[in-house]
Amino acid sequence: MSTTLVAPPRAQGLGSLALQLTRARFSSKEGESLLWVSAVGAYSIVTATALTVTAGTVMFWNRWKHPHGLIAEVLAADSTFDALPMFYFILALIACALVVPSAISLASGAAVLGARGRERRLATLRLLGLSSSDVTNMTLVDTMIQASIGALIGAVIYWCTHGLWVNLEMLGMAITADEMTLSWWMALLVCAAVVLLGLFSSWRGLRQVRISPLGVARLSSRPAISWWRMVAFAAILVFGGIIWSSFDPKAGTGQLLITIAVLMVLVQSLNIVGPLILQQISKLFAALPTPTLIWAARRIETSPKATWQRVSGLSLLSLIGGFVAIMPIAIDSSSATGPAATLTEAARWDFSKGTVIVLAFGLLLTAVSVFVSQASGVLERAEQSRSMHKMGAPDGFSMKVMWVETLGPFALAIILGPLMGMGLAYPMYQFAASRGYAPEASTGVLIMAAVLVSGLVLTVAALAFCHPLHHRILTIQERVND
Repeated sequence: MSTTLVAPPRAQGLGSLALQLTRARFSSKEGESLLWVSAVGAYSIVTATALTVTAGTVMFWNRWKHPHGLIAEVLAADSTFDALPMFYFILALIACALVVPSAISLASGAAVLGARGRERRLATLRLLGLSSSDVTNMTLVDTMIQASIGALIGAVIYWCTHGLWVNLEMLGMAITADEMTLSWWMALLVCAAVVLLGLFSSWRGLRQVRISPLGVARLSSRPAISWWRMVAFAAILVFGGIIWSSFDPKAGTGQLLITIAVLMVLVQSLNIVGPLILQQISKLFAALPTPTLIWAARRIETSPKATWQRVSGLSLLSLIGGFVAIMPIAIDSSSATGPAATLTEAARWDFSKGTVIVLAFGLLLTAVSVFVSQASGVLERAEQSRSMHKMGAPDGFSMKVMWVETLGPFALAIILGPLMGMGLAYPMYQFAASRGYAPEASTGVLIMAAVLVSGLVLTVAALAFCHPLHHRILTIQERVND
């Protein structure tokens, strides 16, 4: 009798094994291929958005530091107008500070899609003989493949769309394709940052499962959110608020960049305190005598960070809405003459156009983030949903729980976001008012209302698209081999 020796998995190469598992995911009946494609799509949108926003910021920098056309004519006649292109560049940096967190949240969410299924695969691989480092490296290879493909597709999308901005005017001049074209090294740097962000998020998600094989297979409960988050949030508000309230556009470039970095920290502070508030509120609702509310509240209480991440993009959008609600929307051109009058009249609605562009990018990122997070949640709870269905729970029970679990945090997000946004906008409002930029609060309020309504529509649409996936999961009667 002859014996055939089978080489250990790592002898065949971790990269080859990762590719085999990727192909196996596309044959899964539980939607693993949907998660993989969704992750690639998320990285694509993040890359395209990051490249476009970076190109726009560089364009305003060049128009400030190297004025030409109408801007050069105005500055030649009145050098005090140098504050206007500088103000546009500052607003572009603020737009980055508001959009980049949404992009980071989406990329981070894409890196941990299908976490429950990943834990099971890791458990099987560990029991087959792979070491903890082998499993980690193989998962990072899988993430790098997704992020690299997504970054490449995103770069192609950016290149195909950067010429469309020629139909838009800013500062009285039409945007040119050359202005929206990044240098090769800057584009490469942005793409590399997206891939590295995905790798870091994937590695961070693996930290809690890089233990023994039995530990990997075991589904342990997550620790409660600590109250240190509230202390950290208060400290950030105090110290960050002091720096941001001393905002001075006339300061040097280094100080401006530091101020914008502080703004990004202030924006991200919502993600620090949000899960804690969510967990405490869910404890109150868990005491109500309603099965749907109890089930949804228990889910939120168990995973407040994951639940908040699903609405973090909406909180940032509502923050942007609150930010623009009290900001100046138009420029007063009544006192300008000559080329300055032409510039101020042409740039009268630039702030509104810029706000719409930022919100469009934010809504795009949020729409994708909400959908992939909801689809991932449905697939990760597939076994629980099937068990509840077999125990006699009504078909619509799980769907009602999903709606409550999502719309409840949504309500919290649209309360915290506008309050934070209006607080952050106040120093900019003071500066704009001192320079004679006429505020139109009514337009800002309309924009904020449009943001909140759009966010609600996106959330409802994402939940509705998950219904067919949920019904498909309930019809699966057999377990696919790992």
